[in-house]
Amino acid sequence: MKLDALLAAIRVESAGLAAALKAGRIPGESPAALGLRRAARLPVVAALYETLQIPILLLTDRLDHALTLLDELGLWLPQAPRLLFPEPNPLFYENAPWGLATRRDRLAVMTALAAYQIPGAVLPAKPPVVVAPVRALMSRALPRRDFLKSTRMRKLGQEISPDELARGWMQLGYERESTVVVPGQYARRGGLLDIWPPAEPHPVRVEFFGDEIENLRRFDPATQRTVAALERLQVTPAREFLLQNEAQVQALPSQIAPTDLSVHEFYIPYFHGLPASILDYLPRQAALLVDDYEAARGAALEIEEQAVTLRSEAMREGLLPADFPVPYLSWSELADAMPTARSLGLGG
Repeated sequence: MKLDALLAAIRVESAGLAAALKAGRIPGESPAALGLRRAARLPVVAALYETLQIPILLLTDRLDHALTLLDELGLWLPQAPRLLFPEPNPLFYENAPWGLATRRDRLAVMTALAAYQIPGAVLPAKPPVVVAPVRALMSRALPRRDFLKSTRMRKLGQEISPDELARGWMQLGYERESTVVVPGQYARRGGLLDIWPPAEPHPVRVEFFGDEIENLRRFDPATQRTVAALERLQVTPAREFLLQNEAQVQALPSQIAPTDLSVHEFYIPYFHGLPASILDYLPRQAALLVDDYEAARGAALEIEEQAVTLRSEAMREGLLPADFPVPYLSWSELADAMPTARSLGLGG
């Protein structure tokens, strides 16, 4: 049987389930377990996606499983935007920056989901399917409210000085370079400003006539050739924390204060007191599908146990202050944040 015909048959069989998800009528205090065999789970995900056309977050226990699911989804949903929400490279309580790819991919997911909550934002032609391992959800993220408040929309004909635009980008965490080569950077040459928001496939050049935005265009950073003309540009934070002033860095405890004033995601709990995860970014119509609820729960509890041990060791060695905030959400906190009425456990 061809895949299209198979999906059509599954859509018919899962029509009642899709209707319950759409209406937010999934019963129970935790995701209802469908008890599907592993081979049947992705076809059901694809059928629900094609029927409902809503954003889907697919949660699994480990990163390698997330990568496998992301790859196999390409067979069942070749036209859908498939995004990975990765876990940070460092362990919890490890004083190290996240990798560039991790920053880019996480912020791209936040941008895609936040578009449903930003007035005037252009929604994608097809909603995204996001795959995430449980440790990625546990890692504290930039609170949704701060992300939305900091996102800026720039349009052709808008009046704003290049100086003001550049200052705003710096406050959002963009680093100034002579040439933009990776996401999270910006450059300025006279009346030309280049910026590469993490969710953009290419950097964008902003050209001014006085204080008026005269031209917006994506360009290839290697050849500098135009890729596409734009009418508007959405600029989101370039990292998962926001600094209001240098005093925040100066106030950090001596055990973890950076000697060169450079800070990274290790300090998220200090700069943002409200614990947040990608679950907070899900629009109201989105669905949470859990590959195997018990496997995800078990992985989360194991990660928590490891984190408690690492915290104790770091404090014993004088690497952490005694009041260092917890840099992750526990499984119980994640379970409380799950949209119960629109959550499903595929296995179980």
